[in-house]
Amino acid sequence: MSFAPTCNRDSWIKRQALMNKVRTFFEARGVLEVETPVLSNAGGTDPQLDYFEVEGGHYMMTSPEFHMKRLLASGFGDIFQITKSFRKDESGSHHNCEFSMVEWYRVGMPQEKLMDEVEALVSEIIGQPIHARRTRWIDAFREYAGVDPFCESMDNFVCACNERAIPVPEGPERMSREDWWDYLMVFAVEPALAKNGPEFILDYPQSQAALAQTYVGEDGHTWARRFELFVDQVELCNGYTELTDAAEQRRRFDADLEIRRQMGKPLPRKDENFLAALESGMPACSGVALGLDRLFMLALGKNEIKDVILFPSPIA
Repeated sequence: MSFAPTCNRDSWIKRQALMNKVRTFFEARGVLEVETPVLSNAGGTDPQLDYFEVEGGHYMMTSPEFHMKRLLASGFGDIFQITKSFRKDESGSHHNCEFSMVEWYRVGMPQEKLMDEVEALVSEIIGQPIHARRTRWIDAFREYAGVDPFCESMDNFVCACNERAIPVPEGPERMSREDWWDYLMVFAVEPALAKNGPEFILDYPQSQAALAQTYVGEDGHTWARRFELFVDQVELCNGYTELTDAAEQRRRFDADLEIRRQMGKPLPRKDENFLAALESGMPACSGVALGLDRLFMLALGKNEIKDVILFPSPIA
C-alpha cells in the first residue's frame, strides 16, 4: 500500500498560489473573510445530500451556508469563506467526501451581477477569460435532451433516451417526472454542455429551489432563482437569489424531512438558529458556493480531483 499523496509537490505549490489568488480576488473587492464552524448542532435537510453525524449529536457541515446567513442577519455585510465541507458517500473523478469550497454572499447584489462575479473569479484562476452562455433550465432540456420536461406523456422521456442512444433505466414506469429530470440532466444535458464551452444553467423548477427565492413565469410554472456554472462538463458552483422568508424556509425544511423519511434517510434537527436569523430580518442578497478542488483541477489541466488533493478519502 502506498503512503504517498496523490497530488505531487509541484502541483501542490501551484494550488497554493491559486488559493492565494482567490483570497486576493475578494479582498480587492472589499469582501470580508469569515470563519464558521464545520461541526454544528443542526444539519441541512436536502434529501439529495447525506451528512456525517458524530457522537454527541453534532453534524459535519455540508456547507457553511446557515452560519454565514446568521452573520448576514447580524450586519456583517458582504462576506466570503474558504472552508472544508463534508458530504457522505461522495467519491469519483470529480467528488471527494471532504472538499474545499469558497462560499460568498453579496448584499443587495442581483443574481445576474453575482454571475458576472463568478465569471470573473473563474477567469482569474483559470488564467483566461470565460464568457459563459446563460441558458434557462427548461431550454437546456429542450435543446440538449430533446424533450419538454413538462411533457404530458412520460413516454417522451423514453423516446428522448432512444433518440440519443442513452440506456433506458430499468423499470422506467416506476420513475417519477423528477427522477427523469435527474437522469436526463446527468446523461443528456451535462455531456452536451461541454461542447458549447462554459455555460450557466439558471431558473430551476420549484422543487429544486432549495434555499432560493422563486417566481411565477409567463408560462405559469414556478421557477427558482438559482444558477449553476458548468465548465468542461464540470459543475463548478451553485448560486441563489437567497430566500429571506422564515416561514417559507421552515415549510421547505419540513417538506424535505418528509421526503427523507419516505426515503428511509436520517432526519437531522432543523437549524432553529438559522430560522431565527431569517425571522430577525436577513438582508436581500445573492450567494454562491464554488468547489475549489474542481476549479483548481481545471486550472492545472488535471483530469481527476485526486490530482489536486493530497490524500483523498480512500487513502486518508
